Amino acid sequence: MGKNILIVSHLKPDGDAVGASLALKLGIQSMSKSVEVVTLDAPPDRLSFLPYFFNIRDEFSPQDFDTVVLVDCGDWSRTGFFSDTELNIAWPDRLIVVDHHQIQRLTPGLHIIDSTISSASELVFYILNQWHVEITKDIATCLLTGISTDTGSFQHTNTSYAVLQVAGQLMERGASLGKITRYVYSDKHLPRLKLWGRVLQKMTRNKKYNILTAIITVQDLVECGATDGDLEGVIDLMRTVPYIKAVILGSERGTEFKFNMRTEDPAVDVSRLAVLMGGGGHVKAAGFSVPKGYIETIKN
Repeated sequence: MGKNILIVSHLKPDGDAVGASLALKLGIQSMSKSVEVVTLDAPPDRLSFLPYFFNIRDEFSPQDFDTVVLVDCGDWSRTGFFSDTELNIAWPDRLIVVDHHQIQRLTPGLHIIDSTISSASELVFYILNQWHVEITKDIATCLLTGISTDTGSFQHTNTSYAVLQVAGQLMERGASLGKITRYVYSDKHLPRLKLWGRVLQKMTRNKKYNILTAIITVQDLVECGATDGDLEGVIDLMRTVPYIKAVILGSERGTEFKFNMRTEDPAVDVSRLAVLMGGGGHVKAAGFSVPKGYIETIKN
């Protein structure tokens, strides 16, 4: 690893992407290296309690860095910055991928991947321990936030005995689960609540396959005074409907619709559909995107 490190995550970064990235930044900085975190899209405001949140940038100059780390993002194209070809020209041998998703298409570079664990934040915890980096209160807060959000506040099936042990260690280092829960889950402004209500209104149930679906458009966001970031978390509310095998939440993003899928059914693998549609993810949580015209064609 070089001296000037760039950490990049995926478009529409979630709590795990932000928490893992900031924790890795703090850990690497402790080794007297220069580190910047960049995401093309602004992270959710409810994560603003995290240390160095306001230092996250949305642009960078490749020549300023000698090493790039992709966090919670196995494919460079998901960052929204450059194509793979441009990446190969800029950083041919200095790219590191840190991810917990099943990789569908390998981005060049060193891969640190474990698809059996809960989150990128859990993986970063193990990496920092391997490097003998002290887990400070700030690092612990970032990591516990990422783990909490990717396990649905320790309610999803990816909540393992190991991740509960990690969470306990992070709390011993000063991370407050109560504070994280309050900021991430409890505090919801009015536009967010209106948007969640709109999602509940638009839910439809496929009786044949027992799948619950909702699709949110830009017009819905405007009418609710919300942003697409306010959708984060509502898919977990959809999953509370009993006897549902899977839930699918679609949202209009520019020229396409992005679909997120979740399931707790042991017999269902949502990643198989995601891969068929050009996406990817985990057995229990996956996603894909389709052109907007495809949805309009189906409606007609």
